[in-house]
Amino acid sequence: MKKRDIYWLTRLLQGLIIVIVFVSISLVNIIQFNNSYMDEEQEEMQVFTRQIEWVVKPYLAKKDYLTVKKYAEDFKDEDITIRIFDKNKNLIATSKPDYSGELSKENSRILRKNYNKWKTYKHSIRDKKLVQVKDIDVNGQKYSLEVTISEADVIGTILKGQMSLMVFFGICILALLWGLLETFHRTKVTFNKFEDSVMKIANGELDTPIDVPNLELLEELSVSVKKMALRLKNQIYRLTQLEEYKSNFLQDITHEIKTPITAINSAIELIETDSNIKAGNRECLDIIHFQVQAINKLVNDILYLSETEVAKTDEQNHFTEFSLNSMIEKTIGNFLYMFEDINFIQNAEIRINGNEELLSRALSNLIINAIKYSGSDKIDVILNKKDNRIELLVRDYGVGIAQEHLQHLFERFYRVDKARSRQTGGTGLGLAIVKNIVELHGGEVSVESIPQKETTFKIVFL
Repeated sequence: MKKRDIYWLTRLLQGLIIVIVFVSISLVNIIQFNNSYMDEEQEEMQVFTRQIEWVVKPYLAKKDYLTVKKYAEDFKDEDITIRIFDKNKNLIATSKPDYSGELSKENSRILRKNYNKWKTYKHSIRDKKLVQVKDIDVNGQKYSLEVTISEADVIGTILKGQMSLMVFFGICILALLWGLLETFHRTKVTFNKFEDSVMKIANGELDTPIDVPNLELLEELSVSVKKMALRLKNQIYRLTQLEEYKSNFLQDITHEIKTPITAINSAIELIETDSNIKAGNRECLDIIHFQVQAINKLVNDILYLSETEVAKTDEQNHFTEFSLNSMIEKTIGNFLYMFEDINFIQNAEIRINGNEELLSRALSNLIINAIKYSGSDKIDVILNKKDNRIELLVRDYGVGIAQEHLQHLFERFYRVDKARSRQTGGTGLGLAIVKNIVELHGGEVSVESIPQKETTFKIVFL
């Protein structure tokens, strides 16, 4: 799963958590409202029962049951029902003659403290009435006052209001969910399109169009990326022009230098055919001929180095697959006429994608350096494969290289022994060319040396 998908999934889960919290708060508020209503009803019921007790108690003391009966009948049109029983549970007075039956054995469950708030609310919905039974002691005589309040209309209204409130909350939640999903989908699609465009630009496709989204979150960013891509395109175009100018300049100047060099060589060869040249003049001609050859090699190396540097900047390298073992054997074969003891040690048959000619040139430069400067009586070329790591080593057993020179060996025109390099015709560009070729193939080159023992140049391809 991509990071951006994880990001959006996380945001969606956060939105759902917010919705769940909102619903929970709403339900808690509804239950709190119901509990508050029931508590108020309980208090009012107790107060109302005491008031009735104060009114009927004097009449009961006089045993004026007729007045008590008339008082009770005054509530016949109300939602409240009053019934008074004697000590034998016989009905003395009632506010509704059609409401008969035995005295309630206990108060309504709504007034029982051993029930929690939620159960109390459920029982009130089921019974739709509140019952309060009060024992009255009048001069030693026991009476029972039963007060019943019908809650059908009130509870019905409450339930209807709460149902409407729940429907409203449900609609709000659905709208919120729809809004979250719509925003999530719209933002995700916009981000994905924007990211795809940016990735194409990062991969070098600078002509990739970037649509400015109608999303404030990305609008300014997309405009900035669009400007950045345009500036990069212009800069790359200018750099390409400069690189092309540099390449053309090097080709032109090398051509212009080679022309007089060729003329000088021709003149030297013509002069050397003269048998009357004095010994001193012939020595001068040999020096001139050697230096002309050195200049010619330097020009060729500069041109070759420039070409490899240009190739490194090209992301479309046209590599082919070839046998690395065969390439090494052919390259070594080119030097056996001048140095016989070159050993090829290999532990696997390896095929690689690359430019065979360039890699052969890099290996040739390393072998030439070992032959010219090491003083070794043998050279080992070692090819190893470890997992996905390919190692190509060129090892000599000569004078070695001092530690202070190792970090500079791959720099242009760097020479360990300048006098000796000039005598052997070295340009100081051979190892710089090796480094460029290896980096062109995505590899690394390094060197390790133990003075007076051995020197190893290592090329690693991953």
